[in-house]
Amino acid sequence: MILALHLKRFKYMDQLHRYAKLSYRVVFPLELCLFNTSGDATNPDRMYDLVAVVVHCGSGPNRGHYIAIVKSHDFWLLFDDDIAEKIDARAIEEFYGLTSDISKNSESGYIIFYQPRD
Repeated sequence: MILALHLKRFKYMDQLHRYAKLSYRVVFPLELCLFNTSGDATNPDRMYDLVAVVVHCGSGPNRGHYIAIVKSHDFWLLFDDDIAEKIDARAIEEFYGLTSDISKNSESGYIIFYQPRD
C-alpha cells in the first residue's frame, strides 16, 4: 500500500486571468506518523517512510518539466529524463518550495509518496 499526497501547486488567479504556480514552501518529512482516530484501528500510530517525490520545475502550469526522486535500496536517486544520479537525502529539502512570495522559476515537490513501515 502506498500513500500518495498531491500538493496543490497551481491556482487560477482572477487578476491575471490564468493559472499561476504556487511555489510556497511545504516541508515533507522523510518519516511521517499518521494518527488513526478510529477506535478499532489495528495500528493507530502507523509510521510511513517517504519513498518518492515528483517535482515540478518551472514557473507555471503550461511550462516546465518534471523530475522524480526515488528511494531504492536505502539510497536516493534523482531521475531527470535520461539522467539518473544518486543524491543525499538532505538534498530533498531543495524541493520543499520557495521561502518567499517572489514569483520565479522553482523546483517544488508536487506529488509525494509514502510507504507504511512494517
